[in-house]
Amino acid sequence: MGIGSAGTGGSLAAQRQRFHFDFLNHTLKQAEWTFRLSVWFMTGGAVVILAGAVLALVHAGNPDLSYLPLVTSLTGALITVGGGALALHSKRTMATLTKAAEDNESKIDVDHKLEVATTFIDRVGDSETKDRLNSAAAMKALGMEAAPDVMVNRLLPEQAKEIEPPGSSR
Repeated sequence: MGIGSAGTGGSLAAQRQRFHFDFLNHTLKQAEWTFRLSVWFMTGGAVVILAGAVLALVHAGNPDLSYLPLVTSLTGALITVGGGALALHSKRTMATLTKAAEDNESKIDVDHKLEVATTFIDRVGDSETKDRLNSAAAMKALGMEAAPDVMVNRLLPEQAKEIEPPGSSR
């Protein structure tokens, strides 16, 4: 059996699409958990900073423990900064996912347009015209586009042109 045969779970394009969406779903879950973790770190850091402030008030007159509130507050600040870094990472990942979703949407639109075009082409009765239209649709799908006037002349050579070029009169 070759790649993309029925025994491997569908065509190669379907396998690639499934892999791509599985990857995007995994990345989304990872970004969501990174954001949650960042919130927990920032909350924990704020609690530690508040504990440092409480320690500073409680031990205000004791010179032996004057370092304790400072160390506690700095530790809380470091934890909070770590949470902020995780939040930034989550935000960047979500921006990347948003771009991927927009790219997928545009590809889906192109696929839909091609599907509609082939549906219309299938309604054409003349087999030679249908072949030329299918060739043009295939070229468009592959990104090989010609100028509109060249396409009209090649696709419909025997028909009179409806639109006259500028400067000509009927």
